[in-house]
Amino acid sequence: MLRHLIPTPKTVVRSFGTHSLGKDTKIVLSFGCDVRLFKASVRLAEDIFEETRAKPLVTKVLGTPALDGCVNVIADENGSGEGYRLTVCRESVTVEGESPAGAFYGIQTLRQLIRESSGTLPCLVIEDKPDMAHRGFYQDISRGRVPTVASTKKLIDMLSYYKQNSLQFYIEHTFPFDEYAGICRADNSVTPEEIVELDEYCWEHFIDFVPSLSTFGHLYRLLDDPRWHEYCELDKYEPFSNDWHNAMAHHTIDPSNPGSIHIIRSMIDQYLPLFRSNYFNICCDETFDLGKGRNAGKDSGKLYLEFTKQIIAHVQSRGKTVMMWGDIVLNHPEVLKNLPKSVVMLNWGYSPEPNVGNAVKFREAGYRQILCPGTSCWNNWSEHIGVAERNIVAMIRSGHENGALGSLNTAWGDYGHTASMNTTLYGIVLAAAYSWNKDEKVMCAQFDRRVSEMVYGDPSGRVVALLRALGDTYSVMNWGYYANQHFRCQTWMRPTTDLRSLYGAAKTALGIAEQFRKLPVKNEIIDDLILAAEGEYLICMSSARISGGRRKTPDGFTEDWCKRYADSWRRNDKESELWRILDVMYHAD
Repeated sequence: MLRHLIPTPKTVVRSFGTHSLGKDTKIVLSFGCDVRLFKASVRLAEDIFEETRAKPLVTKVLGTPALDGCVNVIADENGSGEGYRLTVCRESVTVEGESPAGAFYGIQTLRQLIRESSGTLPCLVIEDKPDMAHRGFYQDISRGRVPTVASTKKLIDMLSYYKQNSLQFYIEHTFPFDEYAGICRADNSVTPEEIVELDEYCWEHFIDFVPSLSTFGHLYRLLDDPRWHEYCELDKYEPFSNDWHNAMAHHTIDPSNPGSIHIIRSMIDQYLPLFRSNYFNICCDETFDLGKGRNAGKDSGKLYLEFTKQIIAHVQSRGKTVMMWGDIVLNHPEVLKNLPKSVVMLNWGYSPEPNVGNAVKFREAGYRQILCPGTSCWNNWSEHIGVAERNIVAMIRSGHENGALGSLNTAWGDYGHTASMNTTLYGIVLAAAYSWNKDEKVMCAQFDRRVSEMVYGDPSGRVVALLRALGDTYSVMNWGYYANQHFRCQTWMRPTTDLRSLYGAAKTALGIAEQFRKLPVKNEIIDDLILAAEGEYLICMSSARISGGRRKTPDGFTEDWCKRYADSWRRNDKESELWRILDVMYHAD
């Protein structure tokens, strides 16, 4: 019992006896509980029904409920902490929150406990609170996948279930800004109406939906358009044969052009009012082109500092606190020294051994910071657990050690975003657990089994081990390597041409797909993991043929895979880059 609680609560004190939820159970909220807690209690009632076939009445009472036979939900409506106390005794169950958010997280723990115990709860007292105030997830919706409202709500449900409290979308061209007319399309963007709907849903789940927008670098789709090319730092750019790589080429706006800041201010003003968040992420990362085109010979640090200060001042004039990626800041001491200390630095690093010393630099410079690891799903069919878990744990640990505001776990979508959200869940849950509880036991067989059972619904506890093995094949061939090989694009990514390694990885991936099929669970998550393994098999086989091999895939295998992959994509995402991925895969046969 209590094996299936993620994150692990800080203290759990067991006592004798049980409390059985049944037909006479009511869920009673104190009068001060707001509509969010009422809706969370309705969801709790649905969970109780699933386990007991009896659906409790949800209601409110004047004063503080302490009713026998009931689940009592109490929140300090004026409180600010996120801690809670969950008491299960023979007579009743009580959730007490330091604030509405605290009560909400207590309800999530109770939901997990009900799922594990099938509605007969052990008597206990749980006292719990988070170690990090900010516990976020960052979803790239600009490089391939643009999620539907329905699939994003499923993601929000999951994030809140594991006590995450922040969500950001990465936006370049996937919103109908006036400046992107003719570039932004309905099938590759989110609308203002959708943003407002999601903002409301996030609020209901105690999640801060933070606007995030590229405002300096990463503006390829805008600056490649003839209408705006005069604002591009790179006045002479030779495109690659792989358009996905072009989109990753960090096109930077020309900060010396007086019109550039007007473009950026305009986009900010179109996007910012749709969110209730007090934060705005201006990004400003990877401005590698700066000083290499129209501003050749100028001090790139000074150019960066002056333009970024203008962006910050504009966002602050709108009453928002600025977040920004910290990579360029760290490379220029004069920038680190002279930006406003009110800015929250997003300290990112994605290698299995990230530079955790950067957290010390930001702390000593006087900035609040958020540590930003990654799920290592980009350029792959799924997350690469072997890389992701080491990265996530190292980054978040450095945040705990340096008094960081929190964490922001990232899922990027380089090269078309082949990995579905269903193939990125382990890293999401790992970061959620370790952000909440710095003593969470992770990177061990027990945690893998807990996640396999809780997240993937696998009673055998094997999913994470299989997903880990699939990630190991990406060291031989991943989607990014293969795409460049397919397009004959010369970049820093060099695919292997060793036939033995490619055929070995293909065989392993196909075997993993079969093991996924044999698991004692069938759901859309497992279906997507099967597709990921088979996709890896296909590109390994195709790469081998490009390198001179002669083995073929079974007749009809590629066509069947493409159909199932397209169905999976359309289940949760808009069309966007699907056609391009399918075109590459059809030619792989």
